[in-house]
Amino acid sequence: MSQFHEPKISRPQLIVGYVLSVLPSLAVLFSGLLKFTAEPEILVLLEQLGMADHAVAIGVVEIICVLVYWVPRTVNLGFFLFCAYSGGIVVAELILGDFPLPGLAIGLMVVLGTLLRKPSLSGWVA
Repeated sequence: MSQFHEPKISRPQLIVGYVLSVLPSLAVLFSGLLKFTAEPEILVLLEQLGMADHAVAIGVVEIICVLVYWVPRTVNLGFFLFCAYSGGIVVAELILGDFPLPGLAIGLMVVLGTLLRKPSLSGWVA
């Protein structure tokens, strides 16, 4: 059965891994919920991307990514979905002409947090 973390990792590694995993999860979950409220600032950004009509669908995808990431049986799949979604955030920020710091930060935190909790996903640990 899959777990949120592997049994033989140190306590500090476990704590840092969870902190780095929870923070981007909360950010993306909150972003997904905001898509349902039709916040004007969000709709302006989505309009610039030509995706304002799909705000609710994007919110659903964000929430599903987070949920799949935090279900023990699907945590590995959720990790890869979350990484792919953070790549989409980076692309959207580049299209808007912004430096993609939020997308890069979310992606980096997800990767580091997950690999600290589950080092076997890296392929470097036997």
